[in-house]
Amino acid sequence: MLVIFEGGAAASDPERMLQDVRSAIVLEQIEKAQLAGTFGAVILCTDRPELAAQAAALGADVDLDPPAPAFHFGQRLQQLVRRRRPAAVCCMGGAAGPLLTAAELADIGRLLSAGRPLAAANNIYSADIVAFSPADAILMIDPPAIDNALPLALHRDAGLPVVPLPRSLGMQLDVDTPSDVLVLAVHSRTGPRVRERIQAWNLDLERIQRAKAALVDPHVDVFLYGRINAALFQYLDQHSRCRIRLLSEERGMKALGRDVRGEVRAVLGFALEALGMAGFFRCLETLCSAAFLDTRVLLAHAGRHVSVADRFYSDLGYPDQIHDPWLRELTAAAMGASFPVILGGHGLVTGGVWALLDSAMNELQESKEETGMDQPKPAISTGGDRPDAGGTAIQPRRG
Repeated sequence: MLVIFEGGAAASDPERMLQDVRSAIVLEQIEKAQLAGTFGAVILCTDRPELAAQAAALGADVDLDPPAPAFHFGQRLQQLVRRRRPAAVCCMGGAAGPLLTAAELADIGRLLSAGRPLAAANNIYSADIVAFSPADAILMIDPPAIDNALPLALHRDAGLPVVPLPRSLGMQLDVDTPSDVLVLAVHSRTGPRVRERIQAWNLDLERIQRAKAALVDPHVDVFLYGRINAALFQYLDQHSRCRIRLLSEERGMKALGRDVRGEVRAVLGFALEALGMAGFFRCLETLCSAAFLDTRVLLAHAGRHVSVADRFYSDLGYPDQIHDPWLRELTAAAMGASFPVILGGHGLVTGGVWALLDSAMNELQESKEETGMDQPKPAISTGGDRPDAGGTAIQPRRG
């Protein structure tokens, strides 16, 4: 049984955009799961009637939840298992695996059909995709409120051996922030439903296109900052053409509760304090031609507790829409830099950069084969450059 969870309210235009794109991802996952042919049932749990109707039209079994102020992932999964009694379960959030292939889903199904006890995940310590057998193991544990903690809970409390799922781009990329949407907008393997929904929002893709191109330019330096794992650095070292400057710090700050306790201390945070926002980016532009910054570490260092809307407007590069003065100044300075600065969260400096490099390399290869030129082609044109773009542009807030 494959279970997809997608829901929640949206209070701002960037949140509505993310919700829109995630709905398209869910529908594509249903189609891919059906092509995989290794799941006895595909179930969508959602509180959105329109998405429920679209999923049902594709043949998914829909559990429509009433709107609620809080959602408990583990308890909801237990309810499904008690009612449906499957032999094994694969569960994922609606944001997970937009570049996952039908073949990869089929492999997960075959892993579960083998019948051996296991808890497999795309990230053991912070999972977005979890496959486990037997299914009733979920009934033996105190269910976690979010999916990230499920594999370790199944291992610790139900005794299931933990197995990592293959480390592929499809398994690692998810869409939690607008910067993840920007990455999908310029990736050549983005699915048609997702591509259509992104184009409808008329996003400015000039910065992300320039940053992607820098990853395969042997004449430039690219700076990566934030909660970066060793696997990404190894991948970049092997495949990127640019010179990489990388600073990884505060990995595990959420899992360890350091952000909640105010214990986050960041080298780059101290640099911002010493140089000022504008001074920091003037310094950075002497070091690199593109930068990817995990701003959540910087926010935690500065002790700023900002709204989801503010974080998302920052990711999109809209400082005028941000209420928090510290984040507004940081975003304005980044957007005023002479080189592309991409702001985002943990996903940007893990699966996001991986996806950008993957797409840039694919486009270089295609260009060589078609034209003999070593120049990448854009995957999706910038909506704002097309007079007939249509769709819903993210507009400034009023009042």
